[in-house]
Amino acid sequence: MKEKTKTMLGCLAVLAIGLIEFISVVWVYRSVQSGSAISVRLASGQPIAFLCQCLFGFLIPAALLILFALALKKEFASELYFRLQGKWQRICAAVLIAAILGLTVYGLIVKPDKASILLSLFYYLVFIGFGEEFVIRDACTWFLRHASWPLRYLLPNILFGALHLFADAGWGEISAKVLLRFLFTGTFLGYVFGGCLFQLFKERSGTIWLPVLLHGLMDYTVILTY
Repeated sequence: MKEKTKTMLGCLAVLAIGLIEFISVVWVYRSVQSGSAISVRLASGQPIAFLCQCLFGFLIPAALLILFALALKKEFASELYFRLQGKWQRICAAVLIAAILGLTVYGLIVKPDKASILLSLFYYLVFIGFGEEFVIRDACTWFLRHASWPLRYLLPNILFGALHLFADAGWGEISAKVLLRFLFTGTFLGYVFGGCLFQLFKERSGTIWLPVLLHGLMDYTVILTY
């Protein structure tokens, strides 16, 4: 199969994943609007329902994991950067894990709602850190492995940026004003640029786990505002 055909098919696969992810985010948005969504900050009152809600949102990463594992078999770990090799990579992983654990200990000591700290740890590390990094900067980039680097970097991370429209709006009404502010005040480009940096970090380190830990840690710092 020619490289152009492989690239075209890869782009279609990435767009399909992006569409499914967008539908998933819209479902979350409608749940928030209807009042049925459970915030991670308030999840300690309904932990089982919250975890079920998270698992539903994790269906896409889980399905992709299974499909890649079945298709790649022995090459799965190497093809999808699931190995953690190298001295500096292990040191970075240890530092990030220590920071996450330190933040958790701080939260458990200082914050009154201990359960929300633990639920937030699980949510931001697994469902956000791993889920987003695996889908956008691992699975999608695998489909674009035959593409030139600008396309391989930009297409997945433009989708990544677009998926954050609802969160950037605080899950409130998406008006024309909100959309224009998101697109033209640097917020959208910030997500795209940040996503490209995470992807570069993955490729240079040779592992998906460092971006996962860093992403999880960055979002997990929200517990400081609880």
